[in-house]
Amino acid sequence: MIRLAVLAVGLLVPVSAAGSAQAAVQVPFTITEQVDFAPGGANTFTATGPLCPSGTFLDTLVAAGDVKSPTKGVAVLRTVYSCDDGSGTFNMLKHVFITVTGPDSFVNTGPVQLLGGTGVYSDLTGHGVDNGATTGTNGVGRISGWVLQGQGA
Repeated sequence: MIRLAVLAVGLLVPVSAAGSAQAAVQVPFTITEQVDFAPGGANTFTATGPLCPSGTFLDTLVAAGDVKSPTKGVAVLRTVYSCDDGSGTFNMLKHVFITVTGPDSFVNTGPVQLLGGTGVYSDLTGHGVDNGATTGTNGVGRISGWVLQGQGA
């Protein structure tokens, strides 16, 4: 009986070692967004980690929530980042909680998910947190989190 148990454990070790060699690894990233709300303004970003170094992005409002407060709100945004280096685009879903801090300013924070894209980002997955602030027509956002690399093969 003991020999069978040792044999079974011995057979499982190579299987678990092979499985861990294919496991996804979390790689950190940051994205710094510059937002221009003025008519015709461009939204630009810089990034670190496995993402392209810079580009432009477009936020599209998917849903907005009413939290029964004149100074608070919730928004779900779908964002497409287009890389300047031609490596592709990547998609993010943002769920931000907004607090009005003045007549023309607000702050926001909330979770984000990276959800694929085009080019080298077609299988991109990850998660993070978005923190931002806006005054007038200018906003700055900082997103930090983790991208999963090495899935499957």
